[in-house]
Amino acid sequence: MSRSLPAQLMMRSKRAPQFICGALLSCVLLTLLAALVTGCAGGWPLPGAGEPRERGERGDYYDLAEEADGGSGFEQGELPADVSFIRVGLAHGVSDAAISCGSGFTVGLYADSLESWYARGGARWLFGAADGGITGAGPGGGFHMDAGMIRIRPEAGGSGEARPLVFDGVAYRGEIELFPSGGRSLTVVNVVDVESYLRGVVPSEIGPRPESEIEAVKAQAVAARTYALASGGRRAAGGFDVYATVDDQVYTGVNGEDPVCDRAIRATAGVFMSYSDEPIHAYFHANCGGRTDARHEVWELPRVPYLRQVWDSPEEDQFNDAFCSAGANFRWTESWDGEEIARLVREHLPATASTPVRQPVGDVKDLRVTVRTPSGRVRWLEIETSTGTYRVFADRVRWLLRRPGTSRILRSAWFELDVKRGRGRVIGVTAKGRGNGHGIGMCQHGALGMARQGYRYDEILKHYYAGIRLEKAYGEGD
Repeated sequence: MSRSLPAQLMMRSKRAPQFICGALLSCVLLTLLAALVTGCAGGWPLPGAGEPRERGERGDYYDLAEEADGGSGFEQGELPADVSFIRVGLAHGVSDAAISCGSGFTVGLYADSLESWYARGGARWLFGAADGGITGAGPGGGFHMDAGMIRIRPEAGGSGEARPLVFDGVAYRGEIELFPSGGRSLTVVNVVDVESYLRGVVPSEIGPRPESEIEAVKAQAVAARTYALASGGRRAAGGFDVYATVDDQVYTGVNGEDPVCDRAIRATAGVFMSYSDEPIHAYFHANCGGRTDARHEVWELPRVPYLRQVWDSPEEDQFNDAFCSAGANFRWTESWDGEEIARLVREHLPATASTPVRQPVGDVKDLRVTVRTPSGRVRWLEIETSTGTYRVFADRVRWLLRRPGTSRILRSAWFELDVKRGRGRVIGVTAKGRGNGHGIGMCQHGALGMARQGYRYDEILKHYYAGIRLEKAYGEGD
């Protein structure tokens, strides 16, 4: 058995980092099973995703493709023996689920007793929620259980290779687990090694890219891996580590895999970012508009030294030379008429304001930015209505001022407002803005711009995350 991830890292540090690992997963699983057997089920938690050094300085730059042995086994498609695993929440609150596989697979029932059924390749099993338990039916078998967990594992077929499991039209590597999530509903979880997980994440987050931009893709792979490794136990109440959506990282399984992204993941296998011997919170976003922001300025979270304001250019105060200037939404404009603004305030102010909102909200008399972050983003937006004046903090303004004609949130909180008033109320608003996303951590369009200019992935990461180190979590032997 390979050494667990915390055990490896404890050899380097006296502090135990909070990583996803086999030991942690076993602990979470045992706790979950105990709760299920006694009739308890976890709920689905509410959603809350330095300057570059001189080139040629190697430092702690990692690229497995450049190692002296000409490439590791993982470069040929093999995983490191000590790779870590992650639990991805695919669905919650569903009444039923269907699982199939191109090769044979085993349906295992983990409850008061252990039972299993084997299904041939192409078979389909159906599972349903029933009074706090689960029913299952497939070729040659069926069951009902009041509490416990179902684990579905692909088996090697005639070709000697196991095929991915398929759930809801998407193929997934690894195993799939199902367990009751309260009432007549199920939770579906993909248990998969981190490297295979990244194969379904990186193309979804940065998109399929040409080989010429692979250094940016490597940076995205390391950021996504770091985010995953730092997320162990974060969603434990739901029975998994991360969502498969934008609430964490978009994960599309085998369906979304891409050859260039696969090469970037293999070339950086096991590499993650750390600060003070802990994996960092590796946030990233589409386009910073020329300047990122500190986390505590945008969200009501503690200040961390590696997530600070960064000019997205070779030198400070150079908007025209921003690495992300060629990206979509570097600059944008949105306009609303008075009726649209009134509707947005009526529908979304109660959920976004920092203080309780009196109902009815009444007429919208004014909108004004009262405080900005050091980068220029909105820190406080004030909304004056006929029943009171309310304030919305920083990134929450994007959930208030939805894009006209859609339910999509505003591209960013970095904008200037032009407010037109008439007869004591707002009759029109225009926002001229910059960037797309929350503006914290790595700017993806900026990373692509840096890659096109010849920067390596470690230089890209150290541009956006101040004072971090690159380390190996696994893949270096026992």
